[in-house]
Amino acid sequence: MDNYTEFLSLMGDKIVSLVQKEKRIYFEVDNQNIIEIAQHLFNKLGCRLSTATATETYRGIEVLYHFSHDKSGNYFCPRVVMTDKNNPKMNSITPIVRGAEWIEREMSEMLGITFEGHPRPEPLLTGNHPQNIKVPLRKWRSNG
Repeated sequence: MDNYTEFLSLMGDKIVSLVQKEKRIYFEVDNQNIIEIAQHLFNKLGCRLSTATATETYRGIEVLYHFSHDKSGNYFCPRVVMTDKNNPKMNSITPIVRGAEWIEREMSEMLGITFEGHPRPEPLLTGNHPQNIKVPLRKWRSNG
């Protein structure tokens, strides 16, 4: 049994939608399941967090994590969609995957996402900004 099949047999009930490509699966999960998914990928399958991306789409604010299973070359890419663009919130995976700390802090500042349970939610990019920016950078406009 390959690791995709094993993963889907154990976590398939947590997956909202799935797109499978060669060496990569993209799947949407509800916020309440992202921690369990991250625990399984990181602790059980031995994947590493390669990166994470966040974007604003017509559906809302989306966070896509990219977990690499280096032994097989496969990628597992869980996505969480937050439909409230004015107050996007989701669970942080940083308590499980320490390497997610800075990227979640960056996504928080860029898109205004509150990562619940994040151990260090303070600003990463704008902490010393002379204009003391307090809004997501996706909404910030220069007065100059």
